[in-house]
Amino acid sequence: MAVSSGSSTFPDFESHGGRLEAFDDGHIPETFRWCAQSTTEEDEDVPKIVRYNHAADKNDVHIYNDVLHPHHTRMLYEATAPPKQLDDISDRSLKLTGESPWGTYVTVEEALNWINWNETNRISSIKTTAQQTYEDYLATWKETLVEFYMWQQQQQHKSTASSDEKKEDDNDFIKIIEDMDTIRHGLAVEAVAKFFLETIPSSPGHFVATSPEHSNQTPKKELLYTKRDFITQAHGVAVWALSSRPGCSVQYHIDYAELLRYEYNVTVPPLWAGTAQCSPLNDHNKNNMEGGEFCVNLDGLQHYAEHGYKGAISQDSMGGWRSPATSNNTISGGAPRIDSSNKWITIPYALNRGIVHNGDLPHLSAPVKLINDDHVSRVIVGFNVFGHDVGSLVQMAPEHSKPFRRKVKLYRSAALNVSATQNNDGKSGTKGCVDLSRIRKNKALTKLLVLAKREKVKEQLRHDQNQLTRNIWNMLLQHHGSNENRYHLCVGDVVKELGVPSVVSGWPTVNDAHVHLHNMLCRQNSEGSTKKYHDVEGVAGIPGAHYTMSVVDDLESSSTQTNDVESSRCHLVSTSAAISIIAVS
Repeated sequence: MAVSSGSSTFPDFESHGGRLEAFDDGHIPETFRWCAQSTTEEDEDVPKIVRYNHAADKNDVHIYNDVLHPHHTRMLYEATAPPKQLDDISDRSLKLTGESPWGTYVTVEEALNWINWNETNRISSIKTTAQQTYEDYLATWKETLVEFYMWQQQQQHKSTASSDEKKEDDNDFIKIIEDMDTIRHGLAVEAVAKFFLETIPSSPGHFVATSPEHSNQTPKKELLYTKRDFITQAHGVAVWALSSRPGCSVQYHIDYAELLRYEYNVTVPPLWAGTAQCSPLNDHNKNNMEGGEFCVNLDGLQHYAEHGYKGAISQDSMGGWRSPATSNNTISGGAPRIDSSNKWITIPYALNRGIVHNGDLPHLSAPVKLINDDHVSRVIVGFNVFGHDVGSLVQMAPEHSKPFRRKVKLYRSAALNVSATQNNDGKSGTKGCVDLSRIRKNKALTKLLVLAKREKVKEQLRHDQNQLTRNIWNMLLQHHGSNENRYHLCVGDVVKELGVPSVVSGWPTVNDAHVHLHNMLCRQNSEGSTKKYHDVEGVAGIPGAHYTMSVVDDLESSSTQTNDVESSRCHLVSTSAAISIIAVS
């Protein structure tokens, strides 16, 4: 197989309802191109795609007007548009600087935390925004984000932070909020929470197009998904933003996990995909733009198979899309145009419009022909929702983020080394494609690869530890919620069930699980009732309840128990100890 940095492990698609199939879209990533030329086995580097069993039988496109708060939309615009296009911000409490592209990743857990925290803690003045100026909104938003991040940190580090340390951390957060990457991530968290967890599960939107009904062009008001489905299936959302001016376009394609394509030549589409349009364009004729429509095809992967990546198969980079002349449909902010002959939907750009659809629908952005204001750009914020099979991998380097760009640079450097080796040798090289001796001579590349490997090992351990924590809680919650179980689980029951080494990392063994559970119990004892687990889905029977765990019976060690904290660190809790979980307010 082709060059891989070792930055991710091959996901287990099957356990998440996916199946891997051959699917040639005419595109070979740079890290595979040289191997494809040298391989003698026809199917060694054939591109593949993941199809999910729970994918909808129909392909839906939903349009939402006024999807975000107007000031929130303006902040997203100013965080993306070229700095020279922004007004004077020297007197603002929060100074935004544009950058394009940028990217980040928001977990479902973080978005839910934002919603839950805001319900009880958010400053009330930010909700009375009808009369609130943009400058006041910025000041309140900054204060809100600082408090939210401090709250998150307190939930994670209460067991180790003293009151003095917390004071220093508070000051650090006030400084951190001035960093644009932190600000952009905060804006992304709020957008995901509002759009994907509050709006979409509660409303079908202002316009719906469905593949079986494309011919009659009648919107069918059904939800794209329920909130429970989203929380169950989604790990998180890759969020990115782009700014463009006349002459720019985005060619025909489908969204997918970019790094997985680089590393394995496997296309993993998101579960759902969407965009939010953030520029003051086509808004009551204040600023007009010609072109720049979002165009999506309801035929899905069947259509993509005919045209390929950026039209590589059909030789049509627009995938058969043509600019429509007229439309009989109406929608405030610009009329979507549906071509029943080829199932293309053309959606004009409009300020604060949200569009969401099934993740494997091919789409494009039409060329921007004209913007009648030199100080305005076409800004969109994109969303790709990924499942639990690949979400944690995408999170390491979401598309357009700085880690993503560093990894792409690394891959391209490796590919160039492969190319140079092949050219110098006058042959296509060996099956592995990489000349290790040449890489060893490149000190910079060698260092990058070593650092990438070290970071991968740490990331994998953190991922495995977090997963084991969730698995332990789920096992305890399921047992607690069962009417048939009137006895407590023992430590030995838990570690025997969950101490199964991963094929990838070899962690956790039974001993690893024992140590991990012991540490969880020690943290509970040191923090008391302040350390809670949030049962969002109601595994134990009550959605949204909070729980703590404790040892209720330890027969083997009861005679030797001590109050010495150091002793508890040296002696693991007995496998015969019974564990109880308690609901707390």
